Amino acid sequence: MVSEHDTALLRRFYEALNGGDFDAVMDLCDHQVEVYVAPEVVRSVPPRGHRDVKAWLRGWFDSWHDYRPEPEDFVEAGDQVVALVHLRARGKGSRFLIEEEIADVFEVDEGKISMLRLYVERDVALAQARHN
Repeated sequence: MVSEHDTALLRRFYEALNGGDFDAVMDLCDHQVEVYVAPEVVRSVPPRGHRDVKAWLRGWFDSWHDYRPEPEDFVEAGDQVVALVHLRARGKGSRFLIEEEIADVFEVDEGKISMLRLYVERDVALAQARHN
């Protein structure tokens, strides 16, 4: 079972993210936080550290007209937490709304997010988290 502290931390993460408050997001993260994106989403070098992760997150959100990940549940997977997320998004210049069930995998160390992996498919996220 995911601890209340980790659940509260991750809920604050999504609230800050959806509010566009990237400084508040970084306050929840370790100074060496890393973000990994699933192979389906092109990204050559994972951003690491507050400056790079903040710039990457801002760029990602700026590339969408609307992008809103809403956590539905948190699942413990060893020393990681899988956030089951309902995503509503619309690309810039698009009239079409995207609704997907995705997952994000977090590592939390000493009360701070130290790693985040973004997945398009929930089952892949859960399987990877359980094998790490």
